[in-house]
Amino acid sequence: MMMKTTFMKMKSFLCNNHLSLELRQRMVKCYIWSVLLYSAEVWTLKISIMNKIEALKMWVHRRMLKIPWTARKTNEGVLRSANKDRELLKTVKHRKMSYLGHIVRGSGYKILQLILKGKIEGRTGVGRKQVSCLKNIREWTKISIYIAEDREAFAMVIANVG
Repeated sequence: MMMKTTFMKMKSFLCNNHLSLELRQRMVKCYIWSVLLYSAEVWTLKISIMNKIEALKMWVHRRMLKIPWTARKTNEGVLRSANKDRELLKTVKHRKMSYLGHIVRGSGYKILQLILKGKIEGRTGVGRKQVSCLKNIREWTKISIYIAEDREAFAMVIANVG
């Protein structure tokens, strides 16, 4: 919601056709995506959240290109006219994985490491297990958390996440 507010404050600038599309996209990346991606490293990405992120991105592109909803243009069509691809979720995944590697390798994060690995004492709750940070990363990479201890190998894994 804060992202939409920020966009609306800058709407006259971001929707101005006298400025090049490339400049407007760079300004969106600088001012709008930074608001959206604040503390994205610690998000637990569920399918609903990923869909909302994509919807916000499409909302911004449609406003910038002045495409009305009555035009019935698909998301792929909007991305083609904006000369963009689906990079926002990729950015969130990269940030999340980099943060995980930082925590796993850091010696000052013993409590966070225990929480991430699920080694907290006590009973587990009834029902389906919650989606966690590690489950997100296992789903994306199909690897164990212990590869994050090797910085170079984990950097290769992060580079290949899409």
